[in-house]
Amino acid sequence: MQLQGHDVLLRQVASLTGSMPGDVPIDESVRNALPEGTTAMSAYRFGQSAWSLTAKINAVDKHGDPTAFFLKYVPGDLGQMQLEGEFVGMTELHKAAPTFVPRPIGWGKLKSVVPSSHFLLVEFKDFTPVLPDPVKLGERVAALHKNSSSPTGQFGFPIQTFDGARPQAVGLDPSWTSFFSKLLAEAYRQDMETNGLWPELDAVYLKVQSQLIPRLIGALEADGRVVKPVLIHGDMWDGNIGTESSTGDPWIFDCAAYYGHNEMDLGIWRAERHQLRSKVYRREYLRNMEPSEPEEEWDDRNRLYSAKTNFMHSACFAGSPARQQTFDDFVFLLRKYFPDMSDTTERNNIKQGE
Repeated sequence: MQLQGHDVLLRQVASLTGSMPGDVPIDESVRNALPEGTTAMSAYRFGQSAWSLTAKINAVDKHGDPTAFFLKYVPGDLGQMQLEGEFVGMTELHKAAPTFVPRPIGWGKLKSVVPSSHFLLVEFKDFTPVLPDPVKLGERVAALHKNSSSPTGQFGFPIQTFDGARPQAVGLDPSWTSFFSKLLAEAYRQDMETNGLWPELDAVYLKVQSQLIPRLIGALEADGRVVKPVLIHGDMWDGNIGTESSTGDPWIFDCAAYYGHNEMDLGIWRAERHQLRSKVYRREYLRNMEPSEPEEEWDDRNRLYSAKTNFMHSACFAGSPARQQTFDDFVFLLRKYFPDMSDTTERNNIKQGE
């Protein structure tokens, strides 16, 4: 699943964005992807992204009324796989929650503007820079999970999807325990690729894989329990949630979609770097969606689920505190569920690099 190196990608994006400081040329492929009768008038840089150039297209529809679209250009090998995965994921999310997910319009290869690059075109929403309303967000995320299901009955996704600019392990699997183990393993591999081996983390990670996951996640599929694979966004942090200025309603975008345990979508809300870490967001979700059994282990599962997003963040940003947070969370959970493990878990106060 390895593509071009992360540093290479950043240089490609820098070259792409540097060549388009303000107005953005609209490629012929983009114009052809617009709804029938729509005419693009102009485009300009809009929003921030570490992996792509993003822009707003001003257009008029077939009735002559103003309309707008969100445009993304991604360079290199990444562009094709990332944007196809995002387009298919957003399409499925929009089907399940059309009042929560902007409508994807199209994607494809650029013809002339930026060689060897691809585009994604999405319905434009005008957002205000405020955090989403916890009540509305909890209702809508729960509704998305309730209204979706895996067409194969398995966890994963039929094509490769990405968490930011990083591929995630989404191969189909009938078991959530097995799927989550592989999802976390790939995130950990990428973290080590960026930051190198940290022996203390490696020791507790191996115990998480061999003992904690079978116990804590395995309990969801034990004693006749079944985990229903539902469509999750996969990267629902506050930067990928907008509040519509005219209605105050939340919308989600920039997905890393796959079919998984519904609670997985909330793991990212726990991360210390995100404003959605406030417990009110998790509480409002749980008002609309009961915890899976064993209910009393919900918070521990949430802590473990946050490890995936923390590893991916650490993989993208060398030296991220998310790596230390994951180590601390692993130690906390191992001590709780396996209190006799004193050899490695006594290292809780060890900091990375010490």
